[in-house]
Amino acid sequence: MCTLTQQLQRVGLAAGLLLVLSSTGYAYGSEAIVNQLPPGWTQLAASAPDAGLSLSGKFQRQGNIDTAVVVQNGQGGAYGLAVVPVDGTASIVKTFKDIKANPPQLSLVQPGSYQPACHSGNSCAPLSIANESIGLCFGEASCEIIYFTDGAYHEIFLTD
Repeated sequence: MCTLTQQLQRVGLAAGLLLVLSSTGYAYGSEAIVNQLPPGWTQLAASAPDAGLSLSGKFQRQGNIDTAVVVQNGQGGAYGLAVVPVDGTASIVKTFKDIKANPPQLSLVQPGSYQPACHSGNSCAPLSIANESIGLCFGEASCEIIYFTDGAYHEIFLTD
């Protein structure tokens, strides 16, 4: 028996429009997400469905599943992280430049307490995160958590 991914590959769907569903119901890219992105932004095409360029989670509120995707802006050469809430329009929550040397990869971060990387030489207090959040790593260069609290997205760097 073929997996859903194998079936989609056989019918020749474009990589950017692949819809792969895991047993938990998380979606990894869809045409609906692409249509909700701000003007000029497009979803970054993945070389494989598990490339880590999109994920879903309860980022803003418990019970609502939002989707995070790595996007690119054709006009400015910028890349970014877009979050598409289940009940709203996508927003770009972080932008970054060149990704060739250290490509981005997303992961789902569970609620909990996380220790930030401190540059001041002082001790930094752990940060408690209440909702599922977005782990964003750039190859072996750096990792951060992008989390939602107080009506906005924030970031905490874990490695640099």
